[in-house]
Amino acid sequence: MSRRISPKTGSSSRGGHRTRQRILAAALRLFSRNGFHGTSIRVLARSVGLTEAAIYYHFPSKRAIVEALYERRGVTTALDELERLPGEVPLDHQLVANALASARLWDENADLLRVVVVEVLRGDRAAWAAHHELMERWRRGILDLLTRYRTRHEIDPSIDVAEAADSWVNLMFGLFMDRLLALGRISRRSSFLSPEFRRSIEVSALAFAQRLKGQLRKGGDGNIDI
Repeated sequence: MSRRISPKTGSSSRGGHRTRQRILAAALRLFSRNGFHGTSIRVLARSVGLTEAAIYYHFPSKRAIVEALYERRGVTTALDELERLPGEVPLDHQLVANALASARLWDENADLLRVVVVEVLRGDRAAWAAHHELMERWRRGILDLLTRYRTRHEIDPSIDVAEAADSWVNLMFGLFMDRLLALGRISRRSSFLSPEFRRSIEVSALAFAQRLKGQLRKGGDGNIDI
């Protein structure tokens, strides 16, 4: 005998999804205005007309909310794609493409990333944990990519690819943070990835690729000298 499925199942699932999206939208708005510390679960629940228990049903912690915001904005998907890159194009082309893709991601999520970075600087543990996991996944994805290139002898064998991955992430993060700081609270997406900044990113990525190939100056211990 086949089991009957309640017709409410589909609508209940859709309703749960809509509730999650409402919570996330309100959370980002409140985090941007009041910070993590200034946004209690009670305040968040009241802003969307739910109980605190309902918030915790969907998100067990503020860290879970931040991680869900990353997923909603495509950050998690971008990291998944980075980890699957085959590295089949020339190294310099790949690094330029990766740098510009990362810049576009920052461009589209400047409001969220600004909030998280500010809260990390304030010492918020939930923000730091979410940020740390993001940076670690970024580093691991780049490390895997560079390892594939070194296996194909497209990277100088004296280069420490783990150090190179750290250097790449630090370089890109520094460039993007400088850009955010220069823009202050300007929220127009087009202002972040301007033609001048895009060119700066391309130049930095190409120079990095040349160092990996051993065509520019390296440190005496095999680490990249940037």
